[in-house]
Amino acid sequence: MSYDPSRAASTGTKRRVPLVLIIVGSVVVVLGLIVLIAFWVLRDTSDQDFYKVGKDEVPSVQYILGERRNLVHVSTSVQNGVRKRIVEYQASENQGGDMERYAQALMDDYGFYETSPHDFTGSSGRGFEFAKESVEDGFIVIVEIDYDRSGYTITILRGKGTLTHS
Repeated sequence: MSYDPSRAASTGTKRRVPLVLIIVGSVVVVLGLIVLIAFWVLRDTSDQDFYKVGKDEVPSVQYILGERRNLVHVSTSVQNGVRKRIVEYQASENQGGDMERYAQALMDDYGFYETSPHDFTGSSGRGFEFAKESVEDGFIVIVEIDYDRSGYTITILRGKGTLTHS
């Protein structure tokens, strides 16, 4: 049996081409996933119609009022089984009236109950709270509204519990 060096070289080259293509393809897929995840995490949530917390959706301020709002910060966390989403906005010209319209829509159109009395006539308001049963049995969703001269915060909480109302 004789050895042919040209035959051995061509076989090695053929094996390297698919390996290089697999490596390049894998790198492209990983980079694509990184870009997709970064886009999802960093997306501008001020245009969203609903705030999502678990399987529940709460209408956004923008959706209820029909105007774009200046988003400052969004954070999401889970602590002791309670999902929490905080959405902070810059002050608006008539934020007391805006928050009153938002609260009224939560109650009239989205089935929330007032858990604390509210009066949105001042320049600041703390701890206005609304609640309803979650889409999942045994859970509740709470929406808190806080505002002052610098802006307002919508906090949505979702956790285990039941809602009793009169």
